[in-house]
Amino acid sequence: MKKLLFTFVAILFAFIGNAQNACNASFTWSQTPTNFYPYQVSVTNTSTYAGAPVYSYAYYNMSWGDGTTSGIYGSGVSTHNYSNTGPHTATLYMTVVDSLNPNTPYCTDTFTTTITTIVAPCNTVINTTNNGGGSYTFTANNAGGALTYSWDLGDGSTAGNSASVTHTYANAGTYTITLTITGGGTTCTSSTNISYQNGVVNCANLIASFNSNTQNGLTVYFSNTSTTSFNTNPSLTRVPHWNFGDGGTSALMNPSHTYISAGTYTVQLINQWVDSTNPSSVYCTDTVHQTITVSSTAANYITGGIYWDSTLNISTSSFKVWLITFDTATNIIDAIDSVTTSGINGQVAYTFHNLPAGIYRTKAAVVNGVPGATVMAPTYHTSSTYWGNATLINHGGSITNYKNIFMQAGNSTSGPGFIAGNVTMGAGKGTATGAPNLLILLRDASNQMVKFTYTDANGDYSFSSLPLGTYNIYPENMPQLTTPSSSMTISSGNTTFNGIDFVKNSVKIVPKNLAVNDVNVSICSVHPNPAKDLVTITWNSNVSGNVNISMVDIAGRILLQTTATTSAATSINIGQIPAGMYFLKMATDHIQETEKLIIQK
Repeated sequence: MKKLLFTFVAILFAFIGNAQNACNASFTWSQTPTNFYPYQVSVTNTSTYAGAPVYSYAYYNMSWGDGTTSGIYGSGVSTHNYSNTGPHTATLYMTVVDSLNPNTPYCTDTFTTTITTIVAPCNTVINTTNNGGGSYTFTANNAGGALTYSWDLGDGSTAGNSASVTHTYANAGTYTITLTITGGGTTCTSSTNISYQNGVVNCANLIASFNSNTQNGLTVYFSNTSTTSFNTNPSLTRVPHWNFGDGGTSALMNPSHTYISAGTYTVQLINQWVDSTNPSSVYCTDTVHQTITVSSTAANYITGGIYWDSTLNISTSSFKVWLITFDTATNIIDAIDSVTTSGINGQVAYTFHNLPAGIYRTKAAVVNGVPGATVMAPTYHTSSTYWGNATLINHGGSITNYKNIFMQAGNSTSGPGFIAGNVTMGAGKGTATGAPNLLILLRDASNQMVKFTYTDANGDYSFSSLPLGTYNIYPENMPQLTTPSSSMTISSGNTTFNGIDFVKNSVKIVPKNLAVNDVNVSICSVHPNPAKDLVTITWNSNVSGNVNISMVDIAGRILLQTTATTSAATSINIGQIPAGMYFLKMATDHIQETEKLIIQK
């Protein structure tokens, strides 16, 4: 299952590449009958795969052997309802893709086995047909040659060894019908009730009622909840007559009504119970009134889902979700709302209500102490661990749907490596102190997240049990601009890196080998910002000589590089770079500076 659990059409073609097929599709099953689904089976997906890229996802699709197909969970239990006994040849199709290259499968595999469903004596439902005149037909929902039946019809009459019986009651009354069914060494009972009126209906038991709990602006949705009466003789049908209090009427069972203006209205429902075979024969009538208040406020919310990968084997988790605004002109961030929500099987929904029109970010983090808290990193919509690379939400003040968050996770490999450091507050904060609870990302040579942690009360952090490889450290905190550490290569002869320290102030987070004063020294100004085709860098008087300039995206990929002299302003053509947020990194022999650049097209 991918991070989102959508039914899909499986991609059935071979893995392209030199690696061996690492997919291993498999599942187990058992028959789990219910009252309404005697041939239901439950399937547990036991598929595995190995060696896939960090950001890989698995898709699973099942051909059930009865002409139907559906997606199934990557973890947890999926169910399917067969309509008869087996055997059924079922095939599981498995596909793993890299989210960075989703059109090319990493690997595929199939697993085929036989699911044999049998007739079960338990979980039996009795279906009732009112034939009129006191005659009723009772039928067991599961029938088979291996079962025997015994009926108690509730009036002293019995019937045996038939899945369906018809009986006529002589007198009005309420009767309990009991079926005893035996098969495979098991005996079970099931029962149902009927109320035979013999042409006389007790209207005192039939009550009119409705609810109106859903509104969308001036439109109100009504539901008729009046008493139903299916097993009487005659069989009765509800016929509603609505008066909405503003002159509007309806004869629909569950109508909606749009009012001209906001206000308070008295709604009336007159419900009649009529002969289902002769609608002109009205047996009972009841009336109910309800006062409702109609608001002119239109529906207004941002909603989405939080999804996590089934291969993490986390069946349930809880998340805190923040709704964030950010003023790029003043650098002011504001978490204007938050919700806590829980879900199962890799998905959970969240909603923020009554929001002014504007641009927002959403961010989800696993609640401390619940499954996944040390595995899934805080993630922005849609799937970014960096605030600057989050997908912005343009909310028009009404309904904004499907703003999903796909939680990002590292990998669980281990080795001899150790990296540690500290983050302190920068100049302007008095005596330097540690920056607590700061998210620290450990990234590989491709700047993909491997692990994450948080600084402690003193600003210290560490990563242990790291495999051999090349890494860098990236402290992430909105709205600071981060300069990551230099690369470190863990090898058999060099496994420990201490003192990977950073300085943080309200604007930037930089490695400590840049002096604290350097964090606050500006060497240039960038304009216009936002820019479209051309951006100009004007150098301040405190810098001289040559400056190396790099433009990078939020993931650290270098888009252009150049060298400029500070004797005159420097112009850079950005016409070929897509819209988004980027960073201009300027470095001399003595000082570094990073400036945020927004490109709008």
